[in-house]
Order: sequence, then structure tokens, then C-alpha cells
Amino acid sequence: MTDSIRVLHLEDSARDAEMIRNRLTADGLSCDIVVVDAKDSFERALRGEPFDLIISDYNLPGYDGIAALKQARVFQPDVPVILISGTVVEEQAVRCLHIGATDYLLKERLDRLVPAVRRALTEADARRARQRVDAALMESEARKAAILDSVLDCIVTMDANGTVLEFNAAAARTFGYSKSAAIGRPLADLIIPARFRQRHDAGLARYLATGDGPLIGKLIETIALRADGSEIPVELTITAIRLGPVAIFVGVLRDITARTQAEALRTQLAAIVDGSDDAIFSMTMDDTILTWNTGAERLYGYTADEMIGQSRTLLVPAAKIDELAPVMATAARGEVGEPFETQRRRKDGSFVDISLVISPLTDHAGRVTSISTIARDITGRKQADATLRGERDRAQRYLDAAEVILLSLDLDGRVVLVNRYACDLLCWPADELLGRDFVDTCVPAAGRDALRKEFDRLRHSDHSRMNNPVVTRTGQERLIEWRSTTLRDDAGRAIGTLSSGTDVTERDHAVAALRKAEERMRFALESAKIGIWDLDYTTGELSWSPTMESQYGLQSGTFGKTMSAYIDLIHPDDRASVIATVAEAQTTGGDFTLANRTVLGDGRVQWLNGQGRIVLAEHGEPVRGIGISQDVTERHLLEAQYQQAQKMEAIGRLAGGVAHDFNNLLTVILGFCELLLVDLEADDQRLSDIGEIQKAGTRAAGLTRQLLAFSRKEIIQPTLLDLNVIVADIRVMLGRLIGEDVTITVTLAPTLGRITADPGQVDQIVLNLAVNARDAMPKGGTLTIETANIDLDEQYAGPHLRVKPGRYVVLKMTDSGTGMTPEVQARLFEPFFTTKEPGKGTGLGLATVHGIATRSGGGVTVDSAVGRGTCFMVYFPRADAAAMPVAIAAPVVRKASGIHTVLVVDDADGLRLLTKRMLERQGYTVLFAKNAQEAVRVFDDHPSIDLLLTDVVMPGASGPELVRQLVERRPALKVIYMSGYTDEAIVHHGVLDPGIAFLHKPFTSETLGRKIQDVLKP
Repeated sequence: MTDSIRVLHLEDSARDAEMIRNRLTADGLSCDIVVVDAKDSFERALRGEPFDLIISDYNLPGYDGIAALKQARVFQPDVPVILISGTVVEEQAVRCLHIGATDYLLKERLDRLVPAVRRALTEADARRARQRVDAALMESEARKAAILDSVLDCIVTMDANGTVLEFNAAAARTFGYSKSAAIGRPLADLIIPARFRQRHDAGLARYLATGDGPLIGKLIETIALRADGSEIPVELTITAIRLGPVAIFVGVLRDITARTQAEALRTQLAAIVDGSDDAIFSMTMDDTILTWNTGAERLYGYTADEMIGQSRTLLVPAAKIDELAPVMATAARGEVGEPFETQRRRKDGSFVDISLVISPLTDHAGRVTSISTIARDITGRKQADATLRGERDRAQRYLDAAEVILLSLDLDGRVVLVNRYACDLLCWPADELLGRDFVDTCVPAAGRDALRKEFDRLRHSDHSRMNNPVVTRTGQERLIEWRSTTLRDDAGRAIGTLSSGTDVTERDHAVAALRKAEERMRFALESAKIGIWDLDYTTGELSWSPTMESQYGLQSGTFGKTMSAYIDLIHPDDRASVIATVAEAQTTGGDFTLANRTVLGDGRVQWLNGQGRIVLAEHGEPVRGIGISQDVTERHLLEAQYQQAQKMEAIGRLAGGVAHDFNNLLTVILGFCELLLVDLEADDQRLSDIGEIQKAGTRAAGLTRQLLAFSRKEIIQPTLLDLNVIVADIRVMLGRLIGEDVTITVTLAPTLGRITADPGQVDQIVLNLAVNARDAMPKGGTLTIETANIDLDEQYAGPHLRVKPGRYVVLKMTDSGTGMTPEVQARLFEPFFTTKEPGKGTGLGLATVHGIATRSGGGVTVDSAVGRGTCFMVYFPRADAAAMPVAIAAPVVRKASGIHTVLVVDDADGLRLLTKRMLERQGYTVLFAKNAQEAVRVFDDHPSIDLLLTDVVMPGASGPELVRQLVERRPALKVIYMSGYTDEAIVHHGVLDPGIAFLHKPFTSETLGRKIQDVLKP
């Protein structure tokens, strides 16, 4: 192998590809190697020039050796393929070799590569050599078979035992056996009739014994047998061939059925011609009559003896002489002339109308030697045709006046009668349509089978009706409604059909368009959940669609179909208005609008809106009413919720504003109370008075805090909480709070999710709900507290809670108390709304619960009924523990150092004075300003200021704006905000921004001091 070989190498490792190349060239192989590294490049290479060898790595990214092997077998099936793998998997190797791999090698045994390549190339060369020899042999056999099969005569070869060896295509066609079915079988069983087989066997034995046979080398006529059992005459020649001691017999047979039949036919034709009623005679090209049958004697009055040898012109009137030349010219060209009608003269001088056909007669070489003439007396037919034509013309005029298709077909489906309307519709002239197959000509392919089946059925019945399309000559389809009847002869046999057809294309299109419109309208109404009603005033029947029945809580088809049945389903409070509205529309006609409720079987109330129209007759009486109805319950509830939310929001803004100003006042009141209590001696009688003032202020501060919680203006610091822990911790307190006559049952979910909330506010929710439950159970009862995880979907979260769907933790508190009416429930969370006696409730407890729950991203629902208790469910969003802040322990209070200067900024005069007094008692130097502008001037005049204590909300510039100005001057300045009211400048959604020091109003001297120390500590 000195020639260079082309190698296709599939390998994604450049190092391995180079290693294979070195291995091949180092062992003396001259290789032109094409390296590819992926499926696409491998397939492109296979589609190009052929390769001598393909080497493929077994493991490739997203591709393996088996897939590569299959691709190679598709595009270059004769090229050997060697697969190389880094691992030994026996099943993998066996599968590759089974699919067609030449070899399967391991990368660690590449010493086998070159021997494997040489062996693969040698085997490929040997395989190609065998293929060339086989191809040559097949070509020789094919040439012989082609020669034998191209011979028109039957060639059959048999051995000395009479077994068929060859059976060419002509033999297969003639005798009805395939070549494979004939070869190997005794010839006698195939083509020799049973009566001749004994003679065949004797002749074969005689030749084998003596070398002579009665049929060898002779042309004989005999009878042969076909596969279907029929017999045919054949002309047979048998040749014996001796190949040494072996004798082979070749038989050449020719089917002479046609020749035998032709001879019989000639005899029959002679008898037919002589017995025919038509005049049949022949003549030379110069018009000399050669033969004359008895029909000619009857037609023309001349005997054969009188006409044979005479000129045909004896029969032709002078006026018809000119028509002979073109007819004779046609016959001279060897063409059969078209039948034509003419006149001829009889022996007695009278004229006869005939139909004449002139045909050429030729010799074996195809030369025209004479002319054959067939003449028929058509006198009677022409008279009948004239009569029939008159009748047909009258009938056709009647048919053409009809504005429907009139069509008659024979039993083969050909058009025998058609009117003008049909021709105009089908765009066919009548003379071209007559005689055509109507189904093939005028019916689309898709409708032909159905129409043919209907016509076949019509033969056995008398009438038929069906719709079927037709196609015009211009390609347009029309839908025809057919009415057909069977035509029968006097014996009752079907002879054809007569059909009338009406073009219903436009009607069908209109019906289809109406059906589509109805479907679209029905789909639109059902999608929009709109019900339909229809009232027939003549019968009193009121029809409802299934959607409308569903709106009133009925099963489909169960509505009573009367106005009284409808009125009974309307909410009692709405019946009068509905009746009045409908009654007015019945008087005036026109459109009207309805809005009413209905009570479903489970007690739920549905809100329904509808529009209707009353149609009045000529004299003003109603004849029909139609209309629609739509369930607007959800919209009604959402509107009510929205109005309630707006009302609560407005109250919340008012409450937040009041609480802000009130906190400033409370800070002053409580602060000065604290200063007085510190200054008075223990036996001073004024201590108790001041204590009462302080106690009232504290209660007012709690009330203010509730207002802020309700209005979501309270500043909170949420932490990651376990609701189970809070409930467990507060359980003991609840026992003391609500009394011994109330049994408390606690059920906590074992795997409860965490929540993010202000612990004090969660405590407040539990306490407020517990107190509310205690007031609902004046004679004692049971309070059940439960926790659980819950997933809220869109159908519940939005309409009921106005929260996002998702995972929540729910606190459920259920009492066995008196319960509430729906009217009370509707106002339950309004601030200052209470059902308690005057002086026994602020009306802020449940409003505070609602505000805290809403602010946390959750919500609260209530389920209650008079006499069966109340259940509150508070929903908190479930928290992600990894992302939540962690509560930090409060710092330890340290004594003031008394060496720092504090700038106090607040627009409330009393609060500034109080703060100054508190701080000076703790040793601080205090400067103050009433607004931001004044604070800037003070700050610039006193560079020793260490800390800024500022209100958040002030006239003019706010506290955060002041801080930005001062921090720009002195970045190290310490800042504390103070407020009793949330502001988005330092909080987001009520949550304090990280890094902000904040002091909540009202505050005590101790709280103020601790906060300052925390901020100033290094």
C-alpha cells in the first residue's frame, strides 16, 4: 500500500488527533487525514469526497461512536470504520461491531492501530474485488435474461427429466405463470393438457434412448394449457441440445390464437356480410364493383350479376357526384371515412336516403387495394327523427323555461337531457355537455363517490333527495339540492334518472354565516357569563339560557318558564321594582334596565344586572320580550370593599394627624409630671395629684398609639417572630385578663412558619381580640386560639383580603359568644364604632387589629352569626428566615457624662423647654431652635455641638432635610430623630430605615438619656 489513503478522523481532542496521526505515519502509512471534531463537521465531510478509512473517537460531547458509525453507514457505506475508546466496555464494543464497525480499539493499545488499518484496507479491497466479479456475473446473467425476455415468442427450456430450466417473459405472459413459479416444475404439469402428457413422456424417452424424436426440429400446431385451465392453440418447435451426456431441450412456442380466430372470423364475416340487411359491396379504386351482397340487391334492386364489374356511378345521382372525390381521397390515404348521409338511385329510378361509410381495404404490406362501402336505408329513421325532433323541440322549450336544473342521465351516468338553466349555471354549451359523464365532468372529486352511490341506490327505488356540490366549467363550486326519480321502460326496468336541482349556495352560505354568528355570540356570552332570556307573550313562555339558570342557582333545564316563576326567584326586597320596570316597558315598548338580587339555596345573595327590550305589535300590545342578565356579585362586593377602604383611609389620615399633635402635648404633660415627681418630697400631698395626671396622660398615650396603629402611622421595628412563642408567652396573661369563667384552648401548628412583625403589635392583636371575645361571652364560654400555615390563591386572596396570593401564617381566635349580625360585621373595623355601652369601649380595638394586620402585608377576616359565636382570622405573610432582621437586646443604661452639647430642634415650644430641662438635669449643655433655618444659624455659631435631636415633621424644612444640611458641614455629627408619627423621610411603609436613631413620642427622661448615650458611645 504505497498510495496515499484518505482518512476521516472524528476526534475532539487535538492531542489525541496528533497522536493518531503520528502512529499512522510512523509505521509507513501515507495518509491524507481530515480531522473533524463535531457532529456537523463530520456529516459535512461525509457528504463530500469519499474516504478510504474512517476513524472515530467513541466518546464526544453530545455525540458518540455509535451515532457516528450510523452516519458513516448512511453516507459512505463501503468505507471501513475503526472506533477508538478510552474505556473497555465489552457490550459497547460488541454492539459497534454488530452495527458494522471494522474494529474497536483502546487508546492505551494503539500498537494495534496500524495492523487494524492495514487489515481493514485489505478487507475493503477484497470486498470491492468480489463486488466487481459479482457485478460482472450479474451483468452476464442479466444480459441473457434481457435477451430472452425481449423475444416475443415463448422460450421454455427443460432438462432430460422434463423439469423447466428457463421460462422467459413471453412464456410467463402467455401461460400465466411467473418465472419463479415455473422453473423447477415438470413442463408436462404446466402447459401440456392431460390428454397429451402420455405422448409427451413417450417422445422424451424415445429421444433419450435413440437420439430421435417425432417433434424434434419440426414446426407443428398443437394445444397448450394455461395456468387458469384454459387451452390455446400454439405453434411449436423443439430443439435438442447435448452437452456431453446431458441433454437439454429448448421449446419455442407461439400463441396462434389470433390467427385461428382470424380465420374463423373471416368465415363468420362472410356469412354476416351476405346475411346483413345493409348494402355491403367492394370496388376498385376506379369505382368498379367487385362484390355485392344480398342487402345491396334489396336496397338498390340490382342483382350481383348485374352490378359486379359495373361502375358505382350507376347508383349516384348527378347532384351527388361531387361528394365522391374527397371521400375516395380519404380512403386512398388508408383512412376510414366518417359516416355521412346522402341519396342514391335505385334500379327503378327512385331515390333512397342512405347512411354511407367508406373504408379502405389493404394488403399485407398496408397498401390500399380496394374500397369497402356499407350503405343503410335511413328513410324510416329520418321520418321518425323528424317526428321525434319536433316533440323534443317542444319538450326542450318547456324545460328551458324552468328556473331549476333539469337533468336526465342514462344508467352509465351520461347526460342525455339538460335544460338551458343548467347549461347557464354550469357554463357548458348543451351540445358539449350531452353524452358526457356528468359526475366526472360537473362534480368535485370530493363529492363524486356520494353522488354515484346515491344514483346506484336510485336504480332500486323511485325517488331520492340529497344535497351535493357541482363545479362549473370556470372552476366555481355551487351547492345543489337534488330531487331525483327513476326512469323505467315498459317492462319496469330502470333506464336512467331524471333530476331537478335547485341552487342553494347562497342559502347555504347564509345559513353557515348565521350559524357562525350564533356560535360567536354564544361563545362571547358564555365567556362573559351573560345569560339570555326570551319571553313569548302569545304563549306566556319565558325561556332562559343555561347561564341564566346558573345565575339563579338552578340546574340547567329546571326553570319553570313563566314570569311568575321568575318573580319567585327575585329577592323579596327587589320584586316590586322589577315588576314595575317590566310593566312600564310593556306599555311603552323599548329598552329597560334591571338590577336585582336573588338568594341561592345555600343562603348566598347574588347581585344581577340586566337589560331587556319589549317588542310591541301594531296596536301596542307586547308580543315578545328579549334580554340579557349578568352576575355582578363580585363587582358589587369589590365596590363595597373599595368604598370601605376609602372611608378607612380617610379616617386613618385624620387619626394620624390628630395623634401627631396629641403626642407633642402628651410628651410635655408626661415629661413635666416626671420632673415634678422627682422634685417633690415623698410626703408631699401633691404627689398623688401629679400621679393621677401622669396616669391619665399614659392612658391617653396608649389611646394615641392605637390611633397610630389603626392609621398605619406608628413607627415599628419588625423582627423575625415565631407566632407560637408569642401565643404561648401571652397565654398566662390572658387567663388573668379575661377571667376564670372563660376556658382558653390553644392549638399550635407544630411546623409553623415565621413572620416578620413588631412583637408589641402582635401582642396587641392577641390582647384586643381576647378582650373582644370576653365581652361577647358575658356568661362565660370557650376561647379557642389556633395557629396554622395556609396558602392563599387568587380566588380567595384578592376578593376577601385584598392581599397578594401566596404563603401565610394565620392566627385564628374563635369564641362561643353571642355572635354578630351582618350589619355589625360590615362596620366592625371602623374606628370608634362599638356596640358596647357608652364609657365601656373606645371602638379602636378591632380597628387597631385591622391596621396592624394590613400594615404587615396581611389582613383580617371575620365569620360570625347571631347565636353561634365569632371567629377572627388574622393573616401574616410567611417570612424567609434567612433574609429577616434579628432582634437585638436593649442596651444597658449608663450615667450621662455631662460633657456633651446637644442641639434640640422642635416647633413645639413646650416640648423644647421640657427637653432642655430633662437634658440639663443629666449634665448636658443644651441649645435649641424652633425650625430648621434657626437651627442652622445656631449650629454655625457653636462648633462644639456633639448631637442633633430634631423633630421629623416641622413647618418649612423637615428634620431629614435639616440633617442633610448639617452633616454636609460636619460629617461626624450624631443625630437622633424624634416623632410620634411616621414619615416616609426616615421610614418605608412604617418600618424605620436601617442606621436611624429614633425616639418615639411621648418619651421619658430615662428613655431620652439612654438613647443619647447609645448614640454618643464610641
